[in-house]
Amino acid sequence: MKILIYGAGVIGCTYGWQLAKAGNDVSIFVRKGKKQTLEENGINIYCTDLRDRKKIIQDITFRPKVIDTLTVDNDFDYIIVTTNNLNLDNVLTDLKETAGKADILFFQNVWINDVEKIKTHLSPEQYFFGFPFMAGGGRDENGINSIISGSKYSYTMLGEATGEITPRVKRIANILSDANMKPFISNQIITWLIPHYAFIVGISAGIITKGNMSNFLKDSKTVKNSILAIRDGFHVCEAMGIDPKKEKVNKLYYLPLFISSFIVKKVFSDAAMQAMIDGYLKNSSYEIKGMIENIIQSAKTYNIEIPYLITFKNEIKHY
Repeated sequence: MKILIYGAGVIGCTYGWQLAKAGNDVSIFVRKGKKQTLEENGINIYCTDLRDRKKIIQDITFRPKVIDTLTVDNDFDYIIVTTNNLNLDNVLTDLKETAGKADILFFQNVWINDVEKIKTHLSPEQYFFGFPFMAGGGRDENGINSIISGSKYSYTMLGEATGEITPRVKRIANILSDANMKPFISNQIITWLIPHYAFIVGISAGIITKGNMSNFLKDSKTVKNSILAIRDGFHVCEAMGIDPKKEKVNKLYYLPLFISSFIVKKVFSDAAMQAMIDGYLKNSSYEIKGMIENIIQSAKTYNIEIPYLITFKNEIKHY
């Protein structure tokens, strides 16, 4: 397959590297002014790979094709959008004119208003959804620091908004399987993505106030408040007609607090999981702030009280 990764962050580079290793023709789309440097130097990736119950450390230079201009006559099979949520408007404006015949996989946090934006810019046959739950990390002046998860809870989520299992979803799932990135095709991807957005916001806000995941897990009050913030987001989901309980994992956050907080501490005690989330938040606290605002605006629309999210918003505004 000929694949364009739209965005040169941790997710885009890690997935692009793995897809290239599996034999695909991978290009990276970058901002103007970045192309020459990346072509000359490549992308430095320091990766801790925990798949298959192993721990493999790799320090490599990934040298994909690099482009900074996309035209409608491109011949990509897939365009995988890995930018953060706040860049969606710019991405859609660009892809509306230049996607050509490529299938577009939105591989990012999306809220209900984001789904509506996508609908207004693209036709249904142009796009589908996923989530890169197999990789994470951060970046510094030396390059990408990525972790590929070995957790049994980690998958690469895929699905059509309609719930249909289409040939294009099966095809990208096969490609990701060849790359050992554990694809999982969901027949209710929107019902997974929107509550997951609320989960990411609630848990991340708590972690930001404590500085890192380790400190967060030691503070039982903040863990409980994060779960209550997640519930705030879930209440908004319910008001919008999306039932978080349709996804088994979300039922955890409806349990009595002493049970759900214990499970959260246990699940996130995994060192690799902590490193993935800490790396993400080190570079993306501004994205979380924007995501909180999205939920707050939806809550106002539906007249839903979200006291715990509001409190976290006020606590993290200076971070």
